[in-house]
Amino acid sequence: MKPPETLAHSTLDTLPINIAVLDDEGTILFTNRAWREFAGDEDGEMEGTNYFATTDVDADEYAEQALGGIESVIDGEQDLFTMEYPCHSPEEKQWFLMRVAPLPEDEAGSAVVAHIDITQRKLAELAAERRSEELKAERQNLKQLVDRVDGLLKAVMGDVLTVDSREAIQQTVCDRLAAVDSYQFAWVSELDLRDETLSSTALSADHPTTLSIPLDADDPVAEAARTEELQIVTSDIDEQHSRLADSDVASVAAVPLVSGDSLYGVLTVYADSDDVFDPREQAVLGTIGRATAAAIDARETSRLLTADNVTELELQVTDPEVFYIDVANELGCSMEYGGSVPDGEDAVMFFLVQTDDPSAVCAVAADHPQVSGVSHVSTADSSALFEFTVSDPPVVSVVADRGAQTGDILVEPGQATVTVTLPASMETRTVVEQVRNQYPETELLSVRERDEPPVSRQAFIANVEERLTNRQLTALRKGFLGGFFDWPRDVSGEQLAESMDICPSTFHQHLRAGERKLLEEVFENW
Repeated sequence: MKPPETLAHSTLDTLPINIAVLDDEGTILFTNRAWREFAGDEDGEMEGTNYFATTDVDADEYAEQALGGIESVIDGEQDLFTMEYPCHSPEEKQWFLMRVAPLPEDEAGSAVVAHIDITQRKLAELAAERRSEELKAERQNLKQLVDRVDGLLKAVMGDVLTVDSREAIQQTVCDRLAAVDSYQFAWVSELDLRDETLSSTALSADHPTTLSIPLDADDPVAEAARTEELQIVTSDIDEQHSRLADSDVASVAAVPLVSGDSLYGVLTVYADSDDVFDPREQAVLGTIGRATAAAIDARETSRLLTADNVTELELQVTDPEVFYIDVANELGCSMEYGGSVPDGEDAVMFFLVQTDDPSAVCAVAADHPQVSGVSHVSTADSSALFEFTVSDPPVVSVVADRGAQTGDILVEPGQATVTVTLPASMETRTVVEQVRNQYPETELLSVRERDEPPVSRQAFIANVEERLTNRQLTALRKGFLGGFFDWPRDVSGEQLAESMDICPSTFHQHLRAGERKLLEEVFENW
């Protein structure tokens, strides 16, 4: 398991946002991977330099405005500074949103500077403006179409860029499109990974009918989600679309809401004529789709930076190549995960195994290619504690790569139920797909959102693990899982010391030091 600081840096490195941490003098303390790649600073040489000193305030009006905003946040004059600005190169045009927020006083650093790429949104706006100007220049008999397109684009894009939630963005787009004379009905669907269906989440009018379309269905909505390309259908339209629109539907436009690598759903529009969605109209809908997706992406990214609640996923993994599933399957036993501890380049995974024959567990696990070492630590009643040394903890390391954390792993013959926790605004789809890429038979059983307390469980554990050495953490885990703290004790300190290949006095030293740090964290900080 990575130290919390390293995990935090690794997590920030996964974000497609340029992030730097400054001290109160403007010195750069940390930059994430996106920042370094954008600045061409692969070796991190900018860290330790002064942000103010390296910025040419005479270069343009934005540089001076940016430095003034950063200084105002560091000096406590304002809690948040934001600014949009262009950052063009000879090869491409780019726009960014600069966001500066203060760090808590107990953190190393004074302010976080984030540069969020809003190029897609800006390009959508510029495309809309160019489109409007082109249409206005055409013949007078197109004026009615020009006025409608111009008004529609500006209205939709103006609205979605000002509302404050994903749900409001989706509803606003549906309402705006349904008000267009040539459109009948509009709705937005999102992909539910649990059953691989696209279900309606926003409708342009209250209606008792809803739709749930399988991702592999022969349907324009499903096709748009699979291909991430706009789909137009004017014949053989399934009757379920007419029921949803509460009228006959002559043509359907399904617009994927895609921003970067994320699919945020499908916008579907119905018309009562089969010639409405011509190439001109498709361009309009495509622009609206991109603008909508960019707005949702910006809202989700903003929530990720300030998330105070979490999403809990329950996954069922049935891949027999996972060593703990294989052990449970071979021996017909159940296993319960007790956590992991780094061990050099490897990791030690602790499991409580319901077995009367610990030697059989050791024999089966030792033959598995994922396991480089296995040890029986202790036995209490019919539950035995084992430690398995692996180079890459199955499932656990995969979700950690996406910035998520593994909670429980409950193993029965043939399957493991894994609980994963991630920030509520993190894209659930990417985490689930990451696991499925390695373990294709994975099934998403449930998705739950819950509020975190002022100091979350994850933050408390991170604080404790930051203070503990690997030996102290190992001693505490073995003592707790093995029954050392029960009365009467199920295992002695001498047995646990032997399992760690250290003398009893050294084991008790690690244990007492770990207990002291744990209690200090509870009584002083919790």
